[in-house]
Amino acid sequence: MQIVLFGGSFNPPHLGHLLVIEQAFELIGKIDELWLLPAFKHTFQKELAPSSDRLAMAELLINELADGVKKRTRLETIECDKRLSGETLETVNILYKMYPGKTFSFLMGSDQLPTFTKWGHYQELLKLLPFYVYPRSGSHNSITYPNMTLLQSPTQVVTNLSSTIIRERLQQHLSIAKLVPKAVANYINSIQLYDNS
Repeated sequence: MQIVLFGGSFNPPHLGHLLVIEQAFELIGKIDELWLLPAFKHTFQKELAPSSDRLAMAELLINELADGVKKRTRLETIECDKRLSGETLETVNILYKMYPGKTFSFLMGSDQLPTFTKWGHYQELLKLLPFYVYPRSGSHNSITYPNMTLLQSPTQVVTNLSSTIIRERLQQHLSIAKLVPKAVANYINSIQLYDNS
């Protein structure tokens, strides 16, 4: 079984993530399932909202996917359940032990390319599984690493939408209504998740 791991902080998940998930099924051949893989800790020690909130919002995002995609997408909570370090290699090695017979690949945004060499054991990771890179508007979108493929198509939708932009808009009391699913916006507003004022 071919599994694509879509790793990230999902702090919060947004419509850009939804677009990436749906188009990953169009652009990557032979995907059986895509697993959202929220990090417990950020690789570079950035502060994150509580993992319980990010997992809840990721589940709400999955519920917004088109039916055919939703059936093949799941939330993998291992990093948060086991309070892992944020090192992708650690997570992937655990998943291979937990799910023998499954083949994994990893999906990331092109905004991660400039800091990819700072990922722990990145060269070993590239030998262990293929990486797919989804372009982001305004980011460096050329690949210089082996076993890494840039996803491209004339019909592809690319945005500059990011969790950082969402949080900054919330801190400035600007609308995020068209940037996240309604259920995610309601969740954020109900507990004032990113309200630092």
